[in-house]
Amino acid sequence: MMNEPPGSELSASSQPSELSDLIERSEPAKPSERDAPQMRLLPWSTPDDRPCFLITDGDGGPVSDLADSIEEMQLGIGEELLRYARAMHADPKVPDREFRFLSRRLAEALGDALRVARN
Repeated sequence: MMNEPPGSELSASSQPSELSDLIERSEPAKPSERDAPQMRLLPWSTPDDRPCFLITDGDGGPVSDLADSIEEMQLGIGEELLRYARAMHADPKVPDREFRFLSRRLAEALGDALRVARN
């Protein structure tokens, strides 16, 4: 053989080291779903109201973390609006104008929640 270092696979007289032994016994690596690029719908849109997407490997990152924070905040706003709506329904003296305002905000919150749910 050529001048192979001891423990090398090309060296016929040496026994395999623990590391090469483990490598030989392990199964071949299978590509995982995390390795494939994924498209993530972001919780904001372009100025002309088109959806924004992030191409990601699934490991996160600053834009993904920002999107997670915004989605969490949007869901929190939706929960708060729901509490207001329940309180308003319990009060028969609430003016119609306030119900219409609340209705618009609830529609926005529902849109945000559905966007998060579909993501």
